[in-house]
Amino acid sequence: MTHRSSARSVFGLLLVLSALLAACGTVPVAGTALPQATTAPTSEPTGGAIVITSGPAGVTQTPWPTAAPSTPIPTPFSGASPTALKYQVLAAFPDFFFCDPDYYPVARGDEAELAQERFPELQADAEEFQAILEQTGLSGIPTLSDEQKLLIYREHKRLAAIAFDPVGEQYRFQIQVAEQEGQGFLITGLVDSRGNITVENRESVIVSCPRCLATGTRIDTPRGPVAVEALRSGDLIWTANATGARRPAIVVETAHMPVPAGHAVVHVVLQDGRALWASPEHPTAAGRPLGRLQVGDLLDGARVVHVTLVPYEGTATHDLLPSGDTGLYWANGVLVGSTLAHR
Repeated sequence: MTHRSSARSVFGLLLVLSALLAACGTVPVAGTALPQATTAPTSEPTGGAIVITSGPAGVTQTPWPTAAPSTPIPTPFSGASPTALKYQVLAAFPDFFFCDPDYYPVARGDEAELAQERFPELQADAEEFQAILEQTGLSGIPTLSDEQKLLIYREHKRLAAIAFDPVGEQYRFQIQVAEQEGQGFLITGLVDSRGNITVENRESVIVSCPRCLATGTRIDTPRGPVAVEALRSGDLIWTANATGARRPAIVVETAHMPVPAGHAVVHVVLQDGRALWASPEHPTAAGRPLGRLQVGDLLDGARVVHVTLVPYEGTATHDLLPSGDTGLYWANGVLVGSTLAHR
């Protein structure tokens, strides 16, 4: 091979190489070295996406597409959990009063056994369950004892007695507090996601487990039947004196009692069609609790044909005290006693 042939071969090779570089967008100037990689390939996280750099410094290649970050599940508030906020309310009102649903209006069984039966249900409500564990210092215990399960169950019943409803980014609560025997307040207010509490209303109430008449019960008065919740002190109603004779009387006291969740009233029906809905402990004219009546018993001159407990949809029960010596009055046409008579 001659030197001329070798030169032609080298020249041809340069032409091919030049064409290839031109196709890649880089044409070397004669006498200039080809660009070399100045950095080793690296990967850097930037907000969850990976950017790969290589080749000449400052050249950035397009990253592979990455999945968008997951969106958090919306919650009512970004702050404390609802149960944690309930505990804030309880801390603000330590004289909290409620009626234990396992004992009122009627006993429902052994509390310890009920705690065991309901434990899986309590665990299923993860938000409340975890808040109770933290409040009672039981977090991190792998196996809870029967006594600890009972403690959790009692906390659940306390929390369930607080009326708690979302209003915008706050919760409106309602809670009873006892300040002295039989007397207290019904507190209504708002608590925000940081636990700040605003009291909206503070109403003086008789603090007791409901023993009174259902809302809408009609009371006999000289001007006709009037709903019990509409009567006020000083109004006229009918009472019965010691001989059973009907006499006009003045209402000297009224009461309404908020009911706990799950409250039930007894529904009594008499043979002549009269019917009454009241808390089981409300007294008859003879002083016997309505909840202890049985079919066939005599009530205000008629036989009982139906008596059963039914769920109560109202928010409070009501009672009144007429003037006179007996404290008796007619409710839905049935002569009954007053829970306020012998306080």
